[in-house]
Amino acid sequence: MKNLVKLAAVVAAPALMIATPAAAQDSESYVIGLSGSVDSNCELIPEGSGTFAVDMLNVGNQGSLTILYSCNSPYTVSLESANGGMEHQESGGAVNIDYDVEASFLGIGIGATTTNSATMQGSPVVIVTDNDWSNILTNGGTRTGNLDLSFDSLSEYAVAGTYEDELTITLAANY
Repeated sequence: MKNLVKLAAVVAAPALMIATPAAAQDSESYVIGLSGSVDSNCELIPEGSGTFAVDMLNVGNQGSLTILYSCNSPYTVSLESANGGMEHQESGGAVNIDYDVEASFLGIGIGATTTNSATMQGSPVVIVTDNDWSNILTNGGTRTGNLDLSFDSLSEYAVAGTYEDELTITLAANY
């Protein structure tokens, strides 16, 4: 009899678990979608426009210009020449003295690039690329550059008249 009671208890325990309904839990939720944005911000110093008198008889270093730049996104710095060189105005551009722009970190040769004005005529030439996603305070640099005239033939040198070009330095976000 004791065995029969034990057997009945062993069979009844699982039956109680199956027969007992689970207590239903009441639950509700509210989902909030969050969004935000930060506008692109690139800074180039100096900015705007300026003028520089090129010594058309000097084949050496014409001086230097230091630019500072920074962006809160990946960026490029590029150079573009309007005329592809110092265009002789009286000849309608028949004489065009190309020039090289040498640029490096603070003028000490680190990350140096040299670009010719004929190469960058109408098509910007990238001199710096930075692919970092950083804030504007840490994602920048400097370049110091100088301009050297390049007389390709003796017939170009010292032709009387006025010369013009427009060199554009562009800092652009890349995303």
